[in-house]
Formats: sequence, C-alpha cells, structure tokens
Amino acid sequence: MMDEDKLELLERQLSDKVTARVRPALFRVYATIGTTVIATLGFVSWDIVSDIKAEIKAEIRAEIDESIVADIKEKRKEIEGLIVESRILAKQANEVVLDLDKKIKDFEPQASQLDETILKVNSLNVDARNLVALYSTEVKPLVENFGKLSGQLQSLAQQVDQLNSIAGTETTSSEMNVDSSETRGNAISSVITETTQVNKQFRERNKTTVFFQFSSATKGQAEELSQVLKEKGYIVPAEDRETSAVGKHEVRFFHSEDEAEAKALAGDITDALKGLGYPESDNTKIITRSYVNYSAKKPRVGVIELWLDLPFLKSG
Repeated sequence: MMDEDKLELLERQLSDKVTARVRPALFRVYATIGTTVIATLGFVSWDIVSDIKAEIKAEIRAEIDESIVADIKEKRKEIEGLIVESRILAKQANEVVLDLDKKIKDFEPQASQLDETILKVNSLNVDARNLVALYSTEVKPLVENFGKLSGQLQSLAQQVDQLNSIAGTETTSSEMNVDSSETRGNAISSVITETTQVNKQFRERNKTTVFFQFSSATKGQAEELSQVLKEKGYIVPAEDRETSAVGKHEVRFFHSEDEAEAKALAGDITDALKGLGYPESDNTKIITRSYVNYSAKKPRVGVIELWLDLPFLKSG
C-alpha cells in the first residue's frame, strides 16, 4: 500500500503535468476569443460610426435642401410678383401706345395744316426779307437823300437856265465875253458834278444785300464783322443769332445772277476775319453754296445769305 506522502507527490506531479499541458491551450482559446471579441467590437464600432456619418450627411443634406427649397420658393414669389407687375406695366404701356396712336391719327389733319402753315410762314419770312432788301437798297437811300437830291436837281435846273441865258445873249465887250466864258465853264462843271452824284445815288440801289446768321460768338463780334462788310459796300440789315448756323461757314446764293457776288463776298469775309484778328482755320475759310434749285420760295435777286459759326475767341 502507498502511503499518503507518495500519494500527495503523485497528485502534485499529475497536477503540474495537467497544468503544463492545459495552460497553453487555454491561452490560445482565450486569445482567440479575445481577438474575436475585439474584432467583433471593431466591426460593430465601424458600423456605428458609418451609421452616424450617414445620418449626419442626411441631416445636412436635408437642411441644405430645405434652405434651397425655401430660397427657391422666395425667389419664385419675387419672380411671380415681377411677372405680374410687368404684365400690368405692359398693359399700361399698350394702352398708352394705343392712346398715342389715336392722338396721332387725330392730329394728322392738324399736322397737315401745320405743315402748310410752316410753308406760309417761311414764305412770309422770305417776303419780309425781300421787303427789307427793297427798303435797304431802294427806299432808304432815296429817303435819306431826298432833300439833298431835290436841292441838287433845283440847282441843276438853275444852272441849265444860266447856260441857256448865256447861249442866247450876244455881247461885244471883251470883259463880258470873259465873264460869260467863266460862267459857262462853272455851270458845265457843276452840271457834271451834280449828274455824277445823281448817278451814284441810283447805283446805290444795286448793292448786294446780305442777311447774316451767326452762332457761338457774341453779338458784338457779329456787329463788328457787319460793319466791315458795310464799309466794303454791302448792305447788312441785321445780325441774327441762329442755332442752325452751328458748324456752317458758307455764303448761300439763290439765283445764278448772284453767284459772282456770293464768291466775292466769301473772299471779303475771309479777308475781314483775318483783318479782325481771327486765327486762320477751317472756321475762317468761307465757301459758297448754290441754292439755285431750291424748291421753296426764294429771296429776290441781289439777296444772299451768310451762315457763319463765328469763333468765340479771337487772337490778339
């Protein structure tokens, strides 16, 4: 029989062997279980994170979609409001156009009458200018010199009587012959002088009349140029400021008979501007323009027009 000591020794040895054999297996089992658990937890955690991310994205997308939809709805309302307003304005504009069209149709007869009135006014303006030219060239010189001309004619008649008296008187006295010859010579000279003056008065009637339209410059500058033209023998009734003269530097003639005078006037004006101190430029080079074929009413022969954009500043 085995004693207790040997039995205890065998039990310990058996226990140690079992422990030595079982422990590595248990470690492997626990390790496998642990690894499995950790892996499982990792997959679970990844799925949870993925779900959270997906949920966050969904919420963000939902908020964005909601914001965009709200903006679209708001813009749509604005656009619909603008469309309604545009339709109202279009309707009002259409009503205005229809009303204007009706007024234009109603005004057409009056417009036709207005055109006729404008033509009549232009015709009257030409008539007025012709009257001014007639007065300036014929009536005014006669009125101004009527008294002087009458005296000259009376003196001429007296001198003619003296000549007749001298011619019909016979004398033998040498002194009387000398006196008669001297008186006859004085009378003849006086007749020639008076006749020359009378002819000069009537030549004044044939001077060219220039109607002067200007722009840009002062009235004083225009009057200064007119005075130079008057000194050259032209009749310049007045200076009229006209906006339609802007950009023009021309002399207009309406009859072929006035072409030579128009060219002479253009040259005289160019010289006058230079003499008055205006710098040479395109503004001071005057051209002539024919209106011989002008279809509307034209001024009389001897009347020409000056259209001049007179420079405001002068040199010197």
